[in-house]
Amino acid sequence: MTTDRPERRNAVAYLVGLGLSLLGDNAMSLVAGIWIKTLTGSSAAAALASVCVYAPVLLGPLGGAIADRYRLKPLLTGINLTAAAVVLAMVLVRSRDDVWLIYAAMFGYGCAMTLTGPAESALFARIFTPETRERLNGASLALQEAGRLVAPLAGAGLFALAGGGAVAALDAGTFAVAAGATALVRYAQPRPARRPFDWRADLTSGLRRLGRIRELRLAVVLSGTAIGMSGVAVAAQYSLVAALHRPPGFLGVLSALLGAGSVAGGLLAGPMIRRVGERRLILLGVLDLALGSGLRATGALVPALLGSVVLGFALPWCLVATITLTQRLVPLESQGRASAAVGLLLFAPQPLTQAAGAGLVTAVDYRLVFVLVAVVPLAVAAAALRPVHRTGPAAGGQPGPGSV
Repeated sequence: MTTDRPERRNAVAYLVGLGLSLLGDNAMSLVAGIWIKTLTGSSAAAALASVCVYAPVLLGPLGGAIADRYRLKPLLTGINLTAAAVVLAMVLVRSRDDVWLIYAAMFGYGCAMTLTGPAESALFARIFTPETRERLNGASLALQEAGRLVAPLAGAGLFALAGGGAVAALDAGTFAVAAGATALVRYAQPRPARRPFDWRADLTSGLRRLGRIRELRLAVVLSGTAIGMSGVAVAAQYSLVAALHRPPGFLGVLSALLGAGSVAGGLLAGPMIRRVGERRLILLGVLDLALGSGLRATGALVPALLGSVVLGFALPWCLVATITLTQRLVPLESQGRASAAVGLLLFAPQPLTQAAGAGLVTAVDYRLVFVLVAVVPLAVAAAALRPVHRTGPAAGGQPGPGSV
């Protein structure tokens, strides 16, 4: 991956910690709902577990502000060890009266994700060269997608064999491993300068930083549109499966193909950035989304299967390119807040776009929903990338190769 020995050691430590942590996290995310459903018999109660995990995403700017105020290695190590203790508390669950412990632990897990994301991105920007960052951003996303394919099955199997407490213990162990891997990273960061905490300035700093860098602002608009429109298509998938005259479980086949495409897309993202640059990779991701959605809109089996693979490339390419661009263009002292702002803008709208898609599929033919998902990102890309005529120097500094 790199010829620099310390950097290679850091990369290996990061990937090992990430891989094991994702195994436990993805397993626990699924099992929490199954566990609650088993204890209460309520599907609504089970769904609340997912709400507890994703609700803290709204605290992303706070996580970014914290990442820029403290040394990153001790911060990440402490977060992972705290998360291990919180998750381990679920071994105390015995009956439906203890379900609150699962909710509390999953909320704590969501908070840990919110804090670690900006801190990891900020640490990345400090300890890795641009070439290594490109490769690791893609490899980490590929690991995440692979984990989503494998870990839920492993977690459900372990739950059936040994119960939810065993899965909680596994997840706690992976958090501990992640803490150990972070401790092995070789990086001596100076203590950040102490300054008063200004709530308004610190929590909006990342958003203001993105607004001042045109290349990054456009990347977030394009990637955010692609990710948001993918949420609109979620409900239409069920109608597609019905139109194919397949049982609901066939959605698992389409999801597996999409996941396989995502793994391949993540692995190829780094080499693609070096070949075509961040801007073109985002545009290729938008084109993949349009092509894959168009294939699904045919309502035929073979195009739907092929479209699922094509769709798998879309979001990883948009996401990796945007993350890499953020790490390249934003100063080190603002990396945490900028990363948190990017995450908030890209993913916070997901519940709204999925709800909109659920409403649309009841009002119009599901194929029109897929056509809409294909057309809107293309239209936004065409509008956003129109030539801008300026009379003075371009704002936001000198764009690098391949920047938007």
